[in-house]
Amino acid sequence: MSTQPSTPSTKAHLLVVDDEPEIAESLADFLVKKAGYQISLAHNGEQAIEFLQASVGTKTEIDLVLLDMRMPALSGLDVLSWIRNHPALQYTRVVLLTAAASSHDKVEALSTGADDYITKPYYPQELLARVKTILRTQQLEKQLQRQRQQLAALNRVGQAVAATLETREVLETAVNSIDAVLDVDMAAIFMVKGGRLYCEHCRSMYNGLQPGDMTVVPVGQGILGAVFAEQTAVYLNDLTVDGRYQPEWDQPPGLDVQNLIVAPLVVRGHSVGILVAYNKADGLFANFDLDLFASLSSAISEAMENSWLFQRIRLRQQELLESRNTLQALIDGIPHPIYTINERWQIVSVNKSKADELPLTAEEMAGHACYHVFFDRDKPCEHCIAHITLAHKQAQRWSIHWFGEDHLPQEWDVNAYPIPSTQAESARVVILWQDRTEERRLENSLMQAGKLAAIGQLAAGVAHEINNPLTAINANAQMLKMFIPPEDENYESVDLIARAGERATTVVRGLLDFARQEHYAFMAASVNDSIRQALALVKYQLDQANIEVIQSLDDGLPAVVASWDHMKSVWLNLLINARDAVENVSEKRQIEIITRIGTDEGHLQVLIRDNGKGMSSAEAEHIFEPFYTTKDPGKGTGLGLATSHRIVEQHGGEINVVSAPQQGTTFIIRLPIENGR
Repeated sequence: MSTQPSTPSTKAHLLVVDDEPEIAESLADFLVKKAGYQISLAHNGEQAIEFLQASVGTKTEIDLVLLDMRMPALSGLDVLSWIRNHPALQYTRVVLLTAAASSHDKVEALSTGADDYITKPYYPQELLARVKTILRTQQLEKQLQRQRQQLAALNRVGQAVAATLETREVLETAVNSIDAVLDVDMAAIFMVKGGRLYCEHCRSMYNGLQPGDMTVVPVGQGILGAVFAEQTAVYLNDLTVDGRYQPEWDQPPGLDVQNLIVAPLVVRGHSVGILVAYNKADGLFANFDLDLFASLSSAISEAMENSWLFQRIRLRQQELLESRNTLQALIDGIPHPIYTINERWQIVSVNKSKADELPLTAEEMAGHACYHVFFDRDKPCEHCIAHITLAHKQAQRWSIHWFGEDHLPQEWDVNAYPIPSTQAESARVVILWQDRTEERRLENSLMQAGKLAAIGQLAAGVAHEINNPLTAINANAQMLKMFIPPEDENYESVDLIARAGERATTVVRGLLDFARQEHYAFMAASVNDSIRQALALVKYQLDQANIEVIQSLDDGLPAVVASWDHMKSVWLNLLINARDAVENVSEKRQIEIITRIGTDEGHLQVLIRDNGKGMSSAEAEHIFEPFYTTKDPGKGTGLGLATSHRIVEQHGGEINVVSAPQQGTTFIIRLPIENGR
């Protein structure tokens, strides 16, 4: 057996088997010259079987056998029968060469498994045409088989990346499994960070590259950056035909790139990275490879999205747990007694303040009737109207009066709030007790002693001053309500925090403010930023009231030296007043905020305008006086604008109001850019 010089490995490999060397060599020479095939020779059946057996699983594997039918010892039919019974060679194409022309010989050849037969003496061009036809069919079958294998591999890789919920594992699994889909020298995944593509994971067959060795690619640069930006998969077999290919961005260090294929990773319409492979081992990339690669990138994108969603859910669960613990700590820290009961008056939970009043622990009280545990009664208290809240899911409030051990009157406000539930028979109510005794005593003392009027103003001021930070707490509590499902047992507790904060605002802050005990920390900053921060705190309230906020903020304003915590309280007070002023406007409720340089350029102006009910001239004349308010009874203390007026004056500025009935109200604040502090 001998071997002719071989052509490039992309050409088919043929085995010519004939016991007449001259015929075999002549045929081999013709096939090499005319078609460039790689030819091997065998001069009898034994050599043919030996060569075929040795070629299994190697690069010398035979594509087609030209087999002489009549040979001594082992005939062509014997060799053909052996081939068809061999598990690895049974699909090898075989053409029998026979000198017999009888129909019986032809039928025998085809019945044994020959793909075709040629009668000697044969016409070389006809033989070549038949060989090409058989090889073309074989290549198509191999291609289909390979594509089936690739599709199956794609399905396995897709299932593998979908089975993990960790992004790092998704990327590693995808890159490490890419050989099952496309046999390439190297593959990598790049992810975008700050407008640049960084290699997150790569696999190289030869040079052992690590992700940190790869070039960082700016978005839009090279073929990699272009695919990311355009969200279109491409392959390049000739790197010179596409001007977007740039070696400094697209060529991995130390790799001689022959061809490449790139596909974007797209999550919810946005590119997040790219998948790239270099140098197809068995030739050139084709459209089918592009479809496979695009499908693989789509599977990776979906798996990444799932992993991100899972991570966000896991983070959200952790945040909810932390929020629940925080809320529980806040509730336990509230000095007022708070407890929850169900429709059978049984205690569900008790805060620390209430539990400390009794010898029993919160766990021991749970499940027992509140009237029995708290008041040693056999039926609900006569004053209690929590049953209305239980029955109609409506908040209720009532007051209780009695004489304490010191023979002085005691007064408590009791609030009952329903806890929303989707279950018909699981009504629950949160009950909050607030001791108003001292508050009432103070009010009486102030009314009886005119000389304590100033102290009364200070006390009221305290209440107002603390209202501003508590407004932020309340606003954040409202935002928490958006994240906590209504059926959550903590939902009403958050609402309770907001309500308690609003009431507490009317007491301590004003005292600190009018007494001027707080610290003014002056620093240079943007008045626009301060206004935006205040807007963020009341955004939920404005949205709930369906109020449109029009911002005309001059971005060219210079920095202003001010105590921004105090100025923020001014913005909050004016915004809340504007919200209340437009409450009765049926349509197109608006608040407009304007910042601009003053006429003297040493000051700037802030205008806060609403389209509410407005004020008369008499009301506007007293609007900055302490305790004067145009709001309905119970909705204001009359200290907010007085406090704001004093804060603006402390900054060397001015605050004025322009208003008319049914014409809205405009507050004009004038602040020095540098106040000398």
